Amino acid sequence: MKVFVDIVVYLLIRIVLGLVRLLPVKLAHFFCEELAMLVFRLDKKHRRVGMVNLGIAFPEKDWYWKQDVLRRSFKQLGNHVVELSRLSGLTASQVAQRVEYEKGRGLENYHKAKQDGRPLLFVTAHISVWELLPVAHALLGGPLSFVVRPLDNPFLQSWSTKLRTGCGNQVFPKNRSIRQILKALEKGEDVGFLIDQNVQEKEGVYAPFFGHPACTSSILAALALKTSAFVVVGFIYPREDVPGYYRIRFHSPIQLISSGDYEKDLVQGTAKFNHYIEEMIREYPHCWLWGHRRFQTQPDGTSLYDVELKK
Repeated sequence: MKVFVDIVVYLLIRIVLGLVRLLPVKLAHFFCEELAMLVFRLDKKHRRVGMVNLGIAFPEKDWYWKQDVLRRSFKQLGNHVVELSRLSGLTASQVAQRVEYEKGRGLENYHKAKQDGRPLLFVTAHISVWELLPVAHALLGGPLSFVVRPLDNPFLQSWSTKLRTGCGNQVFPKNRSIRQILKALEKGEDVGFLIDQNVQEKEGVYAPFFGHPACTSSILAALALKTSAFVVVGFIYPREDVPGYYRIRFHSPIQLISSGDYEKDLVQGTAKFNHYIEEMIREYPHCWLWGHRRFQTQPDGTSLYDVELKK
């Protein structure tokens, strides 16, 4: 039965994305934004999770501001669907027409990190059209490998891997990636991570995020300490002046230095990465994935979501 459901879901998603791909760009964005608004109205559960997260991150803001940010974040997911539908077969010239590196915080920081031949670690977050970021950079800057959580649907997993690797990138499944990552870094390849989602205590450390403890994957800090690799924090974000156009921001390379206290170094390194992500979300709050239970795992074992979701 599960196989049948997986096939149906896979076919439906491929059909929808195929139809979106056929639409003119402006019409595709309009259609997907309206579809996202329908989901926003129907998806009570993720609306509530989003409002809890916004209350944690922006306690000083009123209900109307939070609702507006949440609504716009759903619209942004609609834009993400448009970009997903067009990832396959993208060329460097097509990407260059709509994606540019931010001046002063762009490709120069990538080259700075690469100039002495060290391995390079990337970190980003589920901000804006995050699936476009590694594809655009592969075509305009250089290919990279990145770590992803395998999808439960094997048909979608196989298709998404082809989509993500068609431009020369590689994908490492999260559940069996350490050896592959180390080999890639030894060969001087770039490896990317998304670390803005909740993990279990055994997978991470508690690091501040919007003033609250957030259980965050420590693999990036651990690899940076082990290999002496530079870490570049980067994001893709929408240009406000032209819909459907984006900029890539790369911060200056970070090197984590061992103090001799490994656990402390893990927490401090991870906190530093969280700080950059938080800073970006504060600048573009409508571009983050607010429906995820980011603060689910807490030191005292309580849930910040249970009371609200039981209403």
